[in-house]
Amino acid sequence: MSGKLPGRLAAGLLVVGCVGAAVGCYWRVAAPTPTTLAATDPQPPATPPATDKLFATWPADKPQLAVVLSGQTFGYLSPCGCSAPQKGGLERRANFLDQLRGKGWEVIGLDLGDLAATKGVPEQNRLKFRITMKALAGMGYAAVGLGEDDFKAGLFDLLAEYPLNNPGKPPTVLNAGVVGAPPPSGQEVPRVQLFPGAAGGPPLVEDVAVVARQGAPAVGVVAVLGWEAGERVAKLDSHFQFLKNVPVIAASLSKLDAHPAKPPLRVLLYNGPLDQAKAAAKRFPAFQLILCQSDDPEPPDQPTAEGQTKIVQVGQKGMSVGVVGVFPAAGGFDLRYQRVPVTEEYLTPPGEAAERSSKVLQLMQEYADGVQKLDSLKLHRQKTKPHPAQVKAPAADLKFVGSEACKMCHPAEWQQYAQTSHSHAYDALVTVAKRPGGRQFDGECIVCHTVGFENPNGFENAEATPLLKNVGCESCHGPGSGHSAQPANKEFLALQSPWKTEPGDRLPDHEMVKKLAAMKPLERGQFAMTPAQKRVEVLISNMCQKCHDPENAPQFELWSHLPKIWHSR
Repeated sequence: MSGKLPGRLAAGLLVVGCVGAAVGCYWRVAAPTPTTLAATDPQPPATPPATDKLFATWPADKPQLAVVLSGQTFGYLSPCGCSAPQKGGLERRANFLDQLRGKGWEVIGLDLGDLAATKGVPEQNRLKFRITMKALAGMGYAAVGLGEDDFKAGLFDLLAEYPLNNPGKPPTVLNAGVVGAPPPSGQEVPRVQLFPGAAGGPPLVEDVAVVARQGAPAVGVVAVLGWEAGERVAKLDSHFQFLKNVPVIAASLSKLDAHPAKPPLRVLLYNGPLDQAKAAAKRFPAFQLILCQSDDPEPPDQPTAEGQTKIVQVGQKGMSVGVVGVFPAAGGFDLRYQRVPVTEEYLTPPGEAAERSSKVLQLMQEYADGVQKLDSLKLHRQKTKPHPAQVKAPAADLKFVGSEACKMCHPAEWQQYAQTSHSHAYDALVTVAKRPGGRQFDGECIVCHTVGFENPNGFENAEATPLLKNVGCESCHGPGSGHSAQPANKEFLALQSPWKTEPGDRLPDHEMVKKLAAMKPLERGQFAMTPAQKRVEVLISNMCQKCHDPENAPQFELWSHLPKIWHSR
């Protein structure tokens, strides 16, 4: 490729968030190279995530600098808010950082990468990236790395959403090893030519960043992609290939050494697994701090020590942040670490004044308005897939008919359904969901609040398919046109109970279900169910958890909810 701007950048996306148990530790480093590690602090007991209760093991004096670490957000702007407690979100993170600054702390943010969402529809994911980058800029983030998902989401398109239109402004996008795949001439395209900036500005993807704040040690940041992820990206997108990380990191450190600020604190954003980050720490002990991927959504309580380097993992989907405090010490400085749960205590207080003062809440509404303008519902409906019942009986041309069609033959069951929250799930998006509002126009929300949105003939919008609003009978039973037209047809009747794989499959009776609901989980585990009952339990639970998953309904448990929706075995 030449030095011209790639076509996908010629027009003008991604996300992050935060959570975990509050645990602190510290280590001491000299400037510019580390010294022997000090012993870790005793761990304080788990406490609510209020800043006046955090950092219990840190010195009483404020740090010279607080470095907030995040990563692997995968497009999660905020929790859905359908149930509590939920964790993470840009609004809460911003409020947390504001509280740190309220203590008089100098704060910068660094993000590992994988900000972008790859599920859903590209247009909405690009909007997410733009809103996230704007939010991170407002939070004082200095740099973000690139992860495999950022490349999968269409990196050129993402860069056009924010960096291209904000040349030279933080957060700086970093990846030291990416180059363009060799053209027919056989010569690779350097990074600065692959990602040229607008109007002679800096390249859209830099190799290093140096953050210098008055009164605080300068921070040098390097970012690379793990070698396995780099190989996958190169196979997926012929635009990219990646130089070997060892010489790339070595060259980046030399560049930091030559920088006028000569940053004494060196941070490596290694978007790869822990074992590779450990290898990097052994090879390059000049990094006092490495941020790498997490295998689990919930991060470890403490960093991993490798020599004199600390390796931090902050989890996934924005459910945690790590905070590194930089304190002066003889011959260098001490680094203290705190993992911070970003929970509902960091929500913006109620009231119009507080809402108006929250720039991130305004960005969330900008996102919601943008989703409506994109016509997210229509975009998502372009990717429908047949319902399992439609696959099993293709000749029947099964369609969704709405819960009212079930009422005539099943009045008692319908009355029970009408008393549940499922029967007005759509209204919750319209009247209850706020900050932001308008979520009835978001395909990512509407899928769990209507009937058949992901399937042919399912919900389209409130005007075209009003009978399919809310979580209706067919949300669980499947499209009912066949059974509605031919109630005695055994094939259609069987399709209405997808959790029954054998004719005799049944849950326990209603009284036993209520007893099981009242039991504690350990007591319930001692109840002997038949194999048929166990099969039904597993299938129903799997079906419910498509929406009531650990992120959106962290306290959901099948047996405690079954009595609320019970209408037959």
